[in-house]
Amino acid sequence: MKRLILVIYFLSSFIYGVEVEKIIIKGNKFIPEDVIKGILKTREGAEFSLERIREDIRRLFRTGLFKRIEVYSEDGNKNGKPEVIFVVEDLPVIYKVEFKGNDEISDDELKEILGIETELGEVDVEEAITGYTSSPAIEERVGILKTLKLGRILTYREIENLKKRILEYYEKEGFVGTKVDYKLIPKKGASKLVFIIKEGEKVYVKNIEIKGNKSFSARKIKGLLTLKEPNIFLFRLHPAYSEEILKEDVEKVKEFYKSEGFLEAEVSYSVKREGAARYITIEIKEGPRYELEKLIIEGNKLYAYSELVGNILKKNKRKGGYFRREIIEKVKKNIRDKYGEIGFLNVRIEEKVKVDTNKKEVIVVLKVYEGSPVYVNRIRIKGNYETRDYVIRREMRVQENELAVKKGIERSRSRIMNLGYYEEVQIEPFPKGGAKWDLLVKIRERFTGQFSVGLSYNEITGLSGFIQLRKGNFRGTGDIAGISISYGSQYRNNSISYTRKWFLKKPMDLDLSAFDRRIEYTTYTVQRTGFSVALSREFWEYWRASIGTSFQKIKYSDISEDAVSYIKEQAGERDSRKIFFSLRRDTRDFYLIPTKGSLFSLKNTLGVGLLGGDEKFYKFELEGAKFFSDTYFDTGLILGLRGEIGFVEAYGGKKVPIDERFFVGGDFSVRGYEYGYAGPLDPKTLDPIGAKKKVLASVELTYPIFKKMLYLAAFFDYGLGADRWKDFKPSNFRGGYGVGIRFITPFAPIRVDWAFKTKKVPGDTSTSRIHFVLGTFF
Repeated sequence: MKRLILVIYFLSSFIYGVEVEKIIIKGNKFIPEDVIKGILKTREGAEFSLERIREDIRRLFRTGLFKRIEVYSEDGNKNGKPEVIFVVEDLPVIYKVEFKGNDEISDDELKEILGIETELGEVDVEEAITGYTSSPAIEERVGILKTLKLGRILTYREIENLKKRILEYYEKEGFVGTKVDYKLIPKKGASKLVFIIKEGEKVYVKNIEIKGNKSFSARKIKGLLTLKEPNIFLFRLHPAYSEEILKEDVEKVKEFYKSEGFLEAEVSYSVKREGAARYITIEIKEGPRYELEKLIIEGNKLYAYSELVGNILKKNKRKGGYFRREIIEKVKKNIRDKYGEIGFLNVRIEEKVKVDTNKKEVIVVLKVYEGSPVYVNRIRIKGNYETRDYVIRREMRVQENELAVKKGIERSRSRIMNLGYYEEVQIEPFPKGGAKWDLLVKIRERFTGQFSVGLSYNEITGLSGFIQLRKGNFRGTGDIAGISISYGSQYRNNSISYTRKWFLKKPMDLDLSAFDRRIEYTTYTVQRTGFSVALSREFWEYWRASIGTSFQKIKYSDISEDAVSYIKEQAGERDSRKIFFSLRRDTRDFYLIPTKGSLFSLKNTLGVGLLGGDEKFYKFELEGAKFFSDTYFDTGLILGLRGEIGFVEAYGGKKVPIDERFFVGGDFSVRGYEYGYAGPLDPKTLDPIGAKKKVLASVELTYPIFKKMLYLAAFFDYGLGADRWKDFKPSNFRGGYGVGIRFITPFAPIRVDWAFKTKKVPGDTSTSRIHFVLGTFF
């Protein structure tokens, strides 16, 4: 006799208090019986419980793996113990996903946009629950999927979502009328999912015309759009057209105008069709532009109005005094920053906007709720699967029980990011109750074992290729281990290095390296082989000092007959023992294209005769740089000022080694001149021989023209290399000026400058020179 437990409750009441004889699973095609039993709380030999069976049904349904579940009980043979029968209709297990009919879009593209692997064995079970929030039911489902060997379980809802993604992608790519269907083909106990695609007509944008725009250029407005016109230089020949994206673009333009004070702006569009081409016209009715009549701040007790507003309103007044959303957001950010400086992280701002349509004016009222000081309760770190906690904690500039100062939080984030081990770092304050908040440090680690292959070029080393194997965050300690091999037509640089971070548990680094370097100049070759040891310590927030020594064997060879006499005197091998010291302060926000901050660097090198050293000299270099952004007109212009001074002298009857002298002129000093030609020349060969002293100054204006990747530059360099200080007369200085571009690529920065001389020199009589640098700037 069988009973359907879910329907006939009263018939099952007599079996309470007895043990379950057996659990039977029926109807399952794809999910193994033992996996289903593993989900159940009902167990053979355990007491029969109707409530437990109800929970089992809920657990099975929560996994999303079953379409239908029925439960029956059946009397046992002689002992009266019931058998519980679960009759299920399970969902298909997909062992492979295929696409048919996709001629224009490849399988790989479709596979990528679906976000799933399409072959058995590649399945990541964590992927299978994408889109769901974490819950006990999801954890159960992950556990089940990990036990399955056949493939991926997909609900019909998930298959429909995949189908929808394919349709959306085709629409985004400009296909109109695309249809997608699917079929399941059972095979070997699992199924193959085949998406059948009937591609529609591909349409593209031929032209975009902007009409009615008076206050902003068509280029500015087109820059807001997702849809783009053809551009042969960007290899954009037939950019995709989508009606939905066009509607979104029109809303973007409308919101842009409103954010700029055109509160009555209207934006519409029309599309002309010619075959597959689409001609788009965006019509703008700007209307009147509203002025920001007044900005009122209320509730501020700790800061005056002028401190909270700064010069933001003055700058806006210079631009017409219009109501602009950007201005309001800047003021609100400034308020939060000001209060954050004193630990008031819970400051709250309410905004009210009053619009006078007659006078075309806007009054904005910001109500400030200051709150109270916030202190750090606990610092919690999340996402550091490789990095040890202390590596992150030692970079924090706010600690537990200290005032949660915003500047310290931001600096902590910068320091952690500058370690170079993370793709993203976020530090989020969370209220814990009362005046104490937790700080959650969320990091996303990057793969710090790097195998790099690339090229570099400058006029000193020529074109060279390099192979680099580098392991940052070695064993999660923050240490760095690396090996580098570089070869070029004129250059070789092979090295192995190890950096011990926070040596002796203090903020100092121990650097160990062994190297073999060779540079082939025009008339001679110099090779240096040896090792160095350096210890550097951070003693203030932006200050770092280092001291070290190096032991090198130096060889000057391949000296041509045309070489200057000074170089010929260097022929042969000798030993070098150096002691060096440096002091550095660096507050730049980005070392390649800084927009603010400064750099101060002092270097002192001493060649000594200890332990068999042949070189005896002392060398001093001082460098300073300062960077400014245009905050007056907000044009994006960056002004960079740089200056250098240095001298080197020998002692003990020795001469200054040729490669310790200063070669002024070239890519990294006075542009417009060849390497070394802004300094002393050999009177016979007119080749540069380097200087004992140098003075350099440079002014550079940089302007971003495409995001943070492409910049235009204008510059003026001024400097001289000489052997005597009295030779540094204004009439002797060399100058170079010109224009250039800076291109920041994911692989290496590129710098190209076209520079003109202010004065021709013997041996370098050209009027101008192109400087190309790949791999580094300064």
